Amino acid sequence: MDGLEYCLGIPGTTERKAVISALSLAGMYCAGEGRDCPHFLRLVRSVQPHLAIMEISLPGNVLETAAIIDQESLTAVLLLENKKAGSYPTLSMRDSPNMVLSLPVNDQVLTAVVDVLYREFQRRKKLQGELRALKERLQGRIVIEQAKGLVMKKFNLEEQQAYRLLQKKSMELRMPLEKLARAVLQGKL
Repeated sequence: MDGLEYCLGIPGTTERKAVISALSLAGMYCAGEGRDCPHFLRLVRSVQPHLAIMEISLPGNVLETAAIIDQESLTAVLLLENKKAGSYPTLSMRDSPNMVLSLPVNDQVLTAVVDVLYREFQRRKKLQGELRALKERLQGRIVIEQAKGLVMKKFNLEEQQAYRLLQKKSMELRMPLEKLARAVLQGKL
């Protein structure tokens, strides 16, 4: 976890210092601190840290800010609640897709949770990339199938013959099959 950077949004001085101290001992460093939710969100977007840590008492809508960070896949989010403050609602995993810890927190627990959150976020990011690539490939296959159907109808060919014709034309023009299929569908070929 050495070199892991995080943005911090904790209004209380004592809690903020305790979190910074625990994480710095684990080789992590604070890349910036937000004074309220809008400022914190701008900070996370600009710094792009490995982790965002927010206390529920940060001025603004913390759950909405955490949801935006999660929806935009900016970084992993750790929410902290200070049960001593008492004026804020108790959070649960139902309220947020992010990890929630109560302050004060044990240093080892904090660093272990940060490690798990970071690894899980990286795994999720990788899966999102793979899913995006699969969707693009599927869309490409759909376009090719549509172009094949058009060629079958236009030249009265069997499915395999139409596909071979598209492949041959693709090689002749040195054009990827998907790009050729799009051109066929647009009536350019």
